[in-house]
Amino acid sequence: MEKYELPLVIFTVLSQMSVGITLLLTWRSLRGEVNGNRLHWLITGLILGVASIAAVLHLAHPEHAYNALINLKHAWLSREILGATLYGAMIGLAFLSKGNKGAALLASLFGILLVVVQGMTYAAPAMQAIANGITMMLFFATVWVMGCAAAPLLGLKASNAALRQGIIALMALLIAAPVMWLSGGTIMKMTAHAWLSSPLYLGSLLCCIVGGTLSLKHQPMQKAIFAILLVGVVLSRLTFFGDTVSTIVNIGHLY
Repeated sequence: MEKYELPLVIFTVLSQMSVGITLLLTWRSLRGEVNGNRLHWLITGLILGVASIAAVLHLAHPEHAYNALINLKHAWLSREILGATLYGAMIGLAFLSKGNKGAALLASLFGILLVVVQGMTYAAPAMQAIANGITMMLFFATVWVMGCAAAPLLGLKASNAALRQGIIALMALLIAAPVMWLSGGTIMKMTAHAWLSSPLYLGSLLCCIVGGTLSLKHQPMQKAIFAILLVGVVLSRLTFFGDTVSTIVNIGHLY
């Protein structure tokens, strides 16, 4: 599974789910629907904690993880680690203040900044197909879908309409991206063919369709919807990291 960067898949998916929950909690807090509940913020922080453990395990020397912060001036990876740390601190503040509106807003702000930084970190120039805004859009679509999908599991009122809109947005991005790449250069075309022929990619679309369909039921099975969509997002992220072709692919060949 090294090709598919499993630790990064876990880190990005779970951290973005955490941001989605944070945004939803903040919105509900501002509307007076959620007050003084530390449990929600604890769960949000635990999800980010698991994501961070996966990120540390991705490093060649996890015991020296702190060294990743020394190049903030030039490296998006260093900024990502700082962003995750600050976002975690804001979740802690929201937990300690029992979901105070100001603390919740700060957590949301730093969560959004974290996803923006992730969108820059993984839009590597060598990966021509994703070295653009598509990376950030896919990440924010994950925030949208997984935040809405997780809400009912936290005892919050379901937002099925918003969930379906997020699923449609995610599917539109997943379908439009490889179609556009087909009209690009050699590396983009190779990436498009790799995605479109990948069982992981096709499985992610199928999960989105099934999850969206289940949400239409009069009494949706929220746990099943969450599980199916989580699988779908993970499959799409495996495709993102594993099937996106780099410009180094032809090194050593004549042409």
